[in-house]
Amino acid sequence: MLDRLLEWLLIPFLNLVLGVFFRRIEISGADRVPVDVPLIYTPNHMNSLVDGLLARTRLPRDPRPLASATLWGVTPLRPLLAAAGAIPVYRRQDSTDPGYREKNREMFAACYEALAARSAIVLFPEGESHAYPSLQQLKTGVARIALGAEQRHGPLGVRIVPVGLNFDARAKFRSRVLIAIGEPIDPLAGLPAGDVESAQAVDAVMEKVEAGIRAVTLNYPSWEEARTIGRAASLYASRERRAPGQDNMADEFSLHKRLADASERAKQAAPLRVQRVVEAVRSYDRLLRVLSVQHEHVVQEHPRLLQAIFSFRKFSLFLIRLPLSVLGIFLNAVPFLLTRGVSRLKIRADRESTAKIFAGMLIYPACWTVQSLLLAGELLPTIGWWLLAPLSGVSSLLFRERHAQLLDELRTYLRLNSHAEMKQELGQRLERVCLEVEELLAVAPAATSRPEGQAATGPG
Repeated sequence: MLDRLLEWLLIPFLNLVLGVFFRRIEISGADRVPVDVPLIYTPNHMNSLVDGLLARTRLPRDPRPLASATLWGVTPLRPLLAAAGAIPVYRRQDSTDPGYREKNREMFAACYEALAARSAIVLFPEGESHAYPSLQQLKTGVARIALGAEQRHGPLGVRIVPVGLNFDARAKFRSRVLIAIGEPIDPLAGLPAGDVESAQAVDAVMEKVEAGIRAVTLNYPSWEEARTIGRAASLYASRERRAPGQDNMADEFSLHKRLADASERAKQAAPLRVQRVVEAVRSYDRLLRVLSVQHEHVVQEHPRLLQAIFSFRKFSLFLIRLPLSVLGIFLNAVPFLLTRGVSRLKIRADRESTAKIFAGMLIYPACWTVQSLLLAGELLPTIGWWLLAPLSGVSSLLFRERHAQLLDELRTYLRLNSHAEMKQELGQRLERVCLEVEELLAVAPAATSRPEGQAATGPG
């Protein structure tokens, strides 16, 4: 009963927190998820506890995550784990206690029972969160759970669903994340009748799982290559996108995936093609830095921008939102700076966003409470100031994203139109990037998996 109450209270709250931290949470391939069979979701794991929160709150069918038993030792996390219906995993590396082996068998039994009840669970096959730009070696637990459930309670029709958690800047506030859902895997398909829990059967299933996850994730040998190829894909995609809100992460991922795969193949067959893409991207970005402008503003349709700026409706909304936004900055400046300071601590790269989110969940309410007590008076009571702080904070956040960028866009428009030769040079360098990308894709063509399905955008 208590767990159900915690779920009812905390899951919507965590959903809201994620919607504030990320500017967009997009899901592709949701229509691939089977409706009435037991499921095991298998996401990649590059962003610590945030991965588990995204899986629990955004994947269809409210899946129960598997989490390291050590997390239950962190007292503040216990309510969250209870709300998520998390199943503790007892790993050998976490303890030398002989009792861990028995607890591990209990974990497998709990998973079997959940699947027999036609529930969905989330298991991270990499085992631990990491900060590498590619998928790490997978543990065999997912295959053993799927095959074991079928052996003991089957036929169940268990399906393993690969999931790719793709962040454009995983630790950055107001960044984006694409949750790409792959094709469901039948763990029994192709296996001979008999002992489906044999080592050979487990290996066969894991090969399918790894291929499925790789199809919905981006994998690079280094972060430098990931940034460069990702930038090339972003620049190429933006050529057809002229206004904010037209960015579709599923389409961007498709292009990024194609370019990443083509780059990897071309390293042997046509290495100069890859180098030419890298040089074109660097040349374009150097000129952007010299001019102190952003690419996003360069490709805007500026006449439409100017119409928006001088539109009476836009200007009226600007004036209405401005005072509340200024108040939001005043009431939220201290907690914002304190939370940002957390990221400057020595934290593993894959844990930065988790640290920011959980620090913010503590720091913001504490600061709002202190401020409301200090400001309470005839104008507003304590509770009034406390409620005004988050409301005005959201207003200032939206104001910055919807209005403040207009000033940068206007500055870019005026600067480029007063330096026609620079505008022309930028256009030429951007066109070179696009041509080099097209030639690389043509030189190393291949069919790649694309996360399809109707996209569903989360709050933010």
